[in-house]
Amino acid sequence: MMSIRRAMAAVLLASGLGAAGLVTSPANAGECSQATPQFCDPVVTDPDPEQEDLSTRTQVDDFKTDTTSCSVYANGTGMGMYCNTFGGCDTKTLRERYGDQKFQQCRYSELPPTVKEPYNANPDKGRFMLMTCLENIDFDTYNGGPNRTLSLSIVFVPFGTDTSDHHNGITDFLWNQIDRNKPMPVPFLVARPNSTPLVGIPTFFTFQWMDPATQTPMEETRNGGAYREVTAGDVVMRARATKVVINPQQQGIKATTCLADSPYREGELPRNQPADACSIIFPRSSASARKYATKPIPANIKDAFYADVTVTWEVTYGEVGGESHTLGDGFSMRMRQVLPVQEVQAPNQPPTVIY
Repeated sequence: MMSIRRAMAAVLLASGLGAAGLVTSPANAGECSQATPQFCDPVVTDPDPEQEDLSTRTQVDDFKTDTTSCSVYANGTGMGMYCNTFGGCDTKTLRERYGDQKFQQCRYSELPPTVKEPYNANPDKGRFMLMTCLENIDFDTYNGGPNRTLSLSIVFVPFGTDTSDHHNGITDFLWNQIDRNKPMPVPFLVARPNSTPLVGIPTFFTFQWMDPATQTPMEETRNGGAYREVTAGDVVMRARATKVVINPQQQGIKATTCLADSPYREGELPRNQPADACSIIFPRSSASARKYATKPIPANIKDAFYADVTVTWEVTYGEVGGESHTLGDGFSMRMRQVLPVQEVQAPNQPPTVIY
């Protein structure tokens, strides 16, 4: 079961990733001491009801092996882990080995690429950083004990605060930290057999998965579907896209649910396509998109449907070669994509907007 602090960290990361529409009052690093990091939790208000359709909020869990202790997290836009690797066996305890050396309990780092910085009302006084604290250390064990954990907080750090890593024997031994995080791939709709859908003809969709960090096609795939993997020590974390829902947000045009690796047979007639192919028949062109829209279309979108595209991710974690554990019950990434539909063929590449 997650601790209260872990649950708070989950909510905090959700707000930082822009996934839950929560309003937070992040902790102030100037008010937190290394001896009392528990006072650095945020104050969280109720979610904004207008933001209920945003990507799934963050889930966080703890996982330990014989050599590694990790906090794993994921939401609809990214996933990652923060891990501590235990040292080798020693007959002496930390207290016996390092005596009176002062241990640096919390460290600061820049926000990961998948974490959006909260609104900074005082940019002239400081900035937001990720504070990671190593807690529940048993100094009468050789490696810190089996209950040590990593806690994550986004904190406001006043200018002039010492955010450097301090080094001595006990700090370097316990802070053998590995951190990994990756954004989830983004699917671009690829229409077949015409690059722009045509009225009255079955349009089949496949997906070109793009890495939002590098703006390049995904290399990590399984059976054509999007796949992510993160490793730290002997712990592995995997995300797999299971389905994609395309909703044109138009009266009289139903949403369709597709496999993330939806098949398509190039050159085959519609009746010869696989039963699980992803398809929509558009009864009218997108010239009337704004008239029949069931959801507002931005003013700069001309003569095109503005479709909702929802990806469901399954995230698991565990020891390499061992049993996998499921994090959460599925994570939804939601985005909007421009989808022109023509009476005649007109090539176009639909852009995407993640929110």
